[in-house]
Amino acid sequence: MRYLFTDRFKGNSAGSYDSLNLALHVGDNPEHVRLNREVLAEKMDVKNLVFMNQVHGANIEIITAKNSTKSMECDGMITNLKDIALCVMVADCIPILFYDQLQKVIAVAHAGRNGVYLKIANKIVEKMISNFNCQVKNIKVFMGPSIKSCCYEVKNDATKGFENYLHIKDGKIFLDIIQKCIDDLKDIGISGSNIDLSPICTCCDENYFSYRRSGVTGRFCGAIKL
Repeated sequence: MRYLFTDRFKGNSAGSYDSLNLALHVGDNPEHVRLNREVLAEKMDVKNLVFMNQVHGANIEIITAKNSTKSMECDGMITNLKDIALCVMVADCIPILFYDQLQKVIAVAHAGRNGVYLKIANKIVEKMISNFNCQVKNIKVFMGPSIKSCCYEVKNDATKGFENYLHIKDGKIFLDIIQKCIDDLKDIGISGSNIDLSPICTCCDENYFSYRRSGVTGRFCGAIKL
């Protein structure tokens, strides 16, 4: 298994997308994105990168030989195929990677506020168990750079379901979707020792794309392969 989380460097894009933007939907030059994806494929040592049309939902697709060349509308993917890399694009949302070494199964999830509210990470685990005979004790979870509660300010209408994950500073509401996601995973049996969490806040760290910080910007990526 190999996995990584990219940063924003050593790519071909310019301006607001400087330089390793991996998303086609943000207004960047498509040729630059194509070249950037070639950079990622070389880093992952694969020919086929599988991306999603992410919609901030909780739909999960099983990637097979028949659909591994398509880009489907979903926010989670699972596979046991070798020689492909599953990819999740973010610019503040949590990029989550999953791996079961015994069953040789990998998965990715795009977990923004709505995805965490819908418990997409838990649904990935449940589908790994039901479709691939994985056991919860064997599933490792890698949570990449994302916006932390220090920067994730929200209005009252965005707090439903997160009442225990709010921080009030100077009369402003800040949300901790990361801790909510971790607690949800622990609730279904994922051990804390099997959860690897990046300490990086994308809004604070300009080495990463951040929609909250910049508005028009690129997307970095979490990728995993068997």
